[in-house]
Amino acid sequence: MDTIETRKQNEQDLKFEVVYSYYFEKFMNKFYSRLDKLILFILMVLAIITVTGTSNVVFIGSVSAILIFVLIVSQAGARAQATKAIYQEYLKLYQNFDNVDIDTIKRRFRAIQEKDNDEINCLAYPAHAATVEHLGMTPDYGYKGLPRELSPLEKLYVLFIGETIEYEFKKEPNPVIQAKQ
Repeated sequence: MDTIETRKQNEQDLKFEVVYSYYFEKFMNKFYSRLDKLILFILMVLAIITVTGTSNVVFIGSVSAILIFVLIVSQAGARAQATKAIYQEYLKLYQNFDNVDIDTIKRRFRAIQEKDNDEINCLAYPAHAATVEHLGMTPDYGYKGLPRELSPLEKLYVLFIGETIEYEFKKEPNPVIQAKQ
C-alpha cells in the first residue's frame, strides 16, 4: 500500500531523474556540437595551410583524411541535433511537472527515454552534480554531500563543453594535518 511519504519520495525520485536526464542530454549536446565545430575549424585551418603551401602537403592531407573520417564516423553534428531535441523535451516535462499527474509524467518520461542517445560516461557524474545543485540537494539544505569530486577527465569534459557546475565539492579536512597544526 502506498503511503503519502512513499508517493512523495517516488515523485521526488522521478523529478530527480527528469532533471538528471535533462542535464545529461544538454551536456552531450554541447559536447557533440563543440566536437563538430572543433573538427571543422581544424580542417579549415589545414585547408588554409595547404593553399598557402607553407607545410608538407602529404602530412596535412593525412591529418585531414583522419579528421574527415572521425567527423563522418562520429556524426557529431547529427548527434548534437538529436540531443538538443531530447533535452528540450526533458525541459518541457520538468516545467510541467507540478501541473500534470505523476502517471502522465512517468509515461512521457519513458517515451523520451526510448529516444535517448548513446551515453558519454564522463558526463554522467557532472550531470548528477548539476542536478543535485539545481534541486537544492546540497549539505546547506540538510542533504548528504556528493561522494566525490569530479575526476580530472570529467573536469576536462566539463571544461570542453563550457559548463560550470555550481556545486561546491567540499574537501574533508585531513585529520593528520590538523593534528600537526
